[in-house]
Amino acid sequence: MSEHFSPTKYLIAGCLALSPLTANASNLAATADGQAIAKVLSEYGGPDKPALAITLLQDGKVIYENAFGNANLEYKVAATVDTKFQVDSLAWEFIAAAILMLEDRGQLALNDDIRKYLPEVPDFGKKISINHLLSSTDGLYGYRVMKSLGGWESTAPERYETILPFINGQKTLNFNPGEAFSPGGDTRFVLLMKIVERVSGQAFDTYAKENLFAPLNMSNTLFLTETSEPVTNVAVPYLADAKGTYKTTHAGGKAAGPIDLYTSIRDLSLWRAAMSAPVPGKKSLADRLNVPVRLDAGNVVRDISGISTYGQLHAGLERGISKFYRTGNSGGYASSIFHFPEQNVTAIALSSGLAYNGSYAMRIASVVLKTHFTEPETIDYAGIAAVEVPPELLRKYAGSYWNRQRAISARVHVKDGVLHYSRTEGTDGRASIPLSGSVFQLKIDGDDKYTIKFVDKKEGRDMHFIMGNSDPLVFESYTPVSYPESALAQFAGTFYSKELNSSFVLETRDGLLTARNLRVGTVVFKPMTADIFSGNKDFMGSIKFNRGKGNEVTGFQIAVDEVRGLEFTKIPTGDDGKLRHL
Repeated sequence: MSEHFSPTKYLIAGCLALSPLTANASNLAATADGQAIAKVLSEYGGPDKPALAITLLQDGKVIYENAFGNANLEYKVAATVDTKFQVDSLAWEFIAAAILMLEDRGQLALNDDIRKYLPEVPDFGKKISINHLLSSTDGLYGYRVMKSLGGWESTAPERYETILPFINGQKTLNFNPGEAFSPGGDTRFVLLMKIVERVSGQAFDTYAKENLFAPLNMSNTLFLTETSEPVTNVAVPYLADAKGTYKTTHAGGKAAGPIDLYTSIRDLSLWRAAMSAPVPGKKSLADRLNVPVRLDAGNVVRDISGISTYGQLHAGLERGISKFYRTGNSGGYASSIFHFPEQNVTAIALSSGLAYNGSYAMRIASVVLKTHFTEPETIDYAGIAAVEVPPELLRKYAGSYWNRQRAISARVHVKDGVLHYSRTEGTDGRASIPLSGSVFQLKIDGDDKYTIKFVDKKEGRDMHFIMGNSDPLVFESYTPVSYPESALAQFAGTFYSKELNSSFVLETRDGLLTARNLRVGTVVFKPMTADIFSGNKDFMGSIKFNRGKGNEVTGFQIAVDEVRGLEFTKIPTGDDGKLRHL
């Protein structure tokens, strides 16, 4: 018998055992905790707001669950705990759960080569395993960036069949599978869903319904597909304009599988309750979902913003205690989950008119966690012992820094003898406290500890940006350059990608270098250093120009996290100015 979780049997058992989920919720209102929660949520406002739904669980039981505002502002339809919301990246946990169920049943192994189930995926000369997909260490291009670079901005839900050509066009991997981590990988979810379909013989939405949702009576939860019936009892998504007036929007244009999950706060309460129910003698699904992601060498991935677990949650600390969390937003929808494993407390927020709703979930969780926190709500910077750093060393660290793959620039400067860090030009940014001659703690509101560490190299230096105990986000020092418009002309021309059968026209305009594609609009570039530019759109956040033997510009490479090294070749022109064939 497998030592792992037996999915359907124990999900159903857990559901029956926990069916009176809200039995304690009404008793909370009269307590001090209940009044504190009510005070937090009263800040959301009156009934003229879009929907907000909240749940709070402790030891697998719902102690608070409620909905506020309107599912439909035009028709004044009040939101309820059964109102459906699109939950963006909170859907990733269910994709992972489906894979882990199949593993438990012996129908696949995480170490299996994905080509065992998806033989049409190219052989890149390196094995890509299911584990690599779950861990975002696969090295495949991100399909959303490839879509934009390919000039494909369709709002229709993507399917495996429409994303496969982008994979087939990839010539080399971003990195060897298992040797690096990509915080922005998204192709992997489409592949994981297709593997579930190939192994189970069912459409993914059907498999999820029968094996994940129905056993827990999650009747308001479904993955949306192109053939799905219209979603009923759903919150209409809104965005507020500059005057605070709510306008309807939509959350389309994303892959149907990876994020197009609709669910209610009541259903998510059922799910999290089941995940909190221990199964004697078994390794539960929750345990498997909480397994930390690792590189093949065994290193635990502690990315500053990416996933930390098979369940696709990020691991961190909140005032000294462990937490798993994820937030997402799409159109007007926003979703947040915060889980504190040692205290077995979970708070979830869903909304249809906020860009971020995590503060509500975090604050109501804090009400029941107040006696568990080991650190204050804000850091007492006056109590941190600062070391004395010579002024000349501070001046040495001052300058410009750049993380190419995530297209993030930073600036360090000295003001009144204090080192400051900023990511926006023209601002003082955050003052710092020197902890040593090379490590500085930034003064930031809240309880999160941010430090920067300077590391000298043979040429220049790196700056490591660290949040808590995360792996460092490495910034390289650089000397900014500027090009007069006459010099920018060397980068102009038409550039073509054979892999994507797509081209961009680069031209100078008002002293700026721009890239234009009829389908995805115009990207405006800012020079960072020689031949390296940062773009104002994510899919071209960083590009590096290539040069030939005569120092002429021959093309450029995309250098962002999701697509590393994809080349666009400059198309030569004849004496008549017309483009030649490559």
